[in-house]
Amino acid sequence: MAASGASWAEWLTTTRQKAESSTRLVLSIVFITNMLDNLLLTSVVPIIPSFLLHLDKEAFDEANNQTTAQHVPTNGSSSNNLVDESLVKHAFSLAAVADSENSRVGWLLSSKAIVQLIANPFVGPLCSRVGYPVMLFCGCFVIFLSSLVFAVSQTFVPLLLARGVQGLGSAASSIAGMSLVAERYPDDRGRSKAMGIAMGGAAVGILFGYPYGGFMYTFVGKVTPFLIISALTLLDLVFQFFVLGLQPKEGAATKFTPLHILLRDPYILVASGAVMLTTMSMAVLEPTVPLWVMKTMHVEKWQLGLVFLPDSIGYLIGTNCFGLVARRVGRWICTLACILLISVCLVCLPFANEVPQLILPHLGLGLGLGITDAAVMPLLALLVDTRHDSFYGCVYAIVQLAVCLAYSVGPSMAGIIVKAVGFPWLMRGMAIINIIFCPFCVLLKQAPVATDEGISLNTAVDASPRYTEDKVEDSSFSYGRLDEEED
Repeated sequence: MAASGASWAEWLTTTRQKAESSTRLVLSIVFITNMLDNLLLTSVVPIIPSFLLHLDKEAFDEANNQTTAQHVPTNGSSSNNLVDESLVKHAFSLAAVADSENSRVGWLLSSKAIVQLIANPFVGPLCSRVGYPVMLFCGCFVIFLSSLVFAVSQTFVPLLLARGVQGLGSAASSIAGMSLVAERYPDDRGRSKAMGIAMGGAAVGILFGYPYGGFMYTFVGKVTPFLIISALTLLDLVFQFFVLGLQPKEGAATKFTPLHILLRDPYILVASGAVMLTTMSMAVLEPTVPLWVMKTMHVEKWQLGLVFLPDSIGYLIGTNCFGLVARRVGRWICTLACILLISVCLVCLPFANEVPQLILPHLGLGLGLGITDAAVMPLLALLVDTRHDSFYGCVYAIVQLAVCLAYSVGPSMAGIIVKAVGFPWLMRGMAIINIIFCPFCVLLKQAPVATDEGISLNTAVDASPRYTEDKVEDSSFSYGRLDEEED
């Protein structure tokens, strides 16, 4: 028995060591974590507006019933008039409640991004102390707690708390996850492909999140969909613990470029700005489109989730199919073209009168956002390799700051703008802002470019400590050699 136990422990240790050294398993972990984070992120979108409207309707009906009971007259005709007047007031209140909910829904959806915006600057440097795997595990655990709070919440304030808590988990998991992929794939070609797959996890979460939330809320209620997400997140935590462990990585980064220095790099600023604007174009739709569709079209609750399905499909195609294409064609060209595509789709969106007419604009929005992310994310790692110290936590903290700024400003301001000028002008305004930014994308033409034979450097490259042994022949990466090993 003792020998059998020892052999079992030895096999488990060997298996774990092999799993930890496998880049594919690490990429799978990042994929799954991104998927679950975005599944929770997007499944809330079709649930929350309808759930809050339901709460408001119940509160209004209760107050209306109490008022009617207190003022019931003895005269029968007067009683009928009072009931008719009450029904008229009720109808007018329900017609106006969709517009009044825009602000509350907007602030609730943007609360995650606001918290994440505050947490991001601390997560990047913290990764240098404890290592990417520990931060990834901590972020996933916080997402698990957030899904549980969503399941049990029955009023606005706990829902707001759950959304904010998710922001902490997303800050840690997204920065650590993308940094881990950049570290495990040092060559630009392999990194472009791997990051497309990692972001594909977010695309899958978005793809299933909207319809998942809509269908589950309609047929089984609010609690079940969040409990399922929490169970899946718990399994992901077990997978992470087995493959990556929880031991802080000593010397995770011997040196790294601080955030304030990276923010002075014009290439990083332009790339992050492109991510922010394309993300904001999507962020303003989340709180406004469901309520606009309910107001202008006759739809069922489960159909609200299908409205965003084309976005998810477009994003999935963009991230998985255009990473290497953007590298060959030119990342600045793809970024510029996608911003123009998103602008056109935003202008076309308000002209839809039926749900099927929303498919093409939403598909274009998701495709533009996906291609932009697939082009910019590897470019940021390349900029760090060629112009700064090869530690990726801080640069991905910056791009996550841009994403969070989009998701905090976008939904919160969208509800206010819709009430002031209407939904069509909100879309046109976002399109104009995107077009104004387009000339800045030309600056990315001068950014360092990696090729299959090597890499053209503006400055000397300091190799990451993980890849100094037998992989660097001089002061720059031997990308041709790494590509051959990858093949």
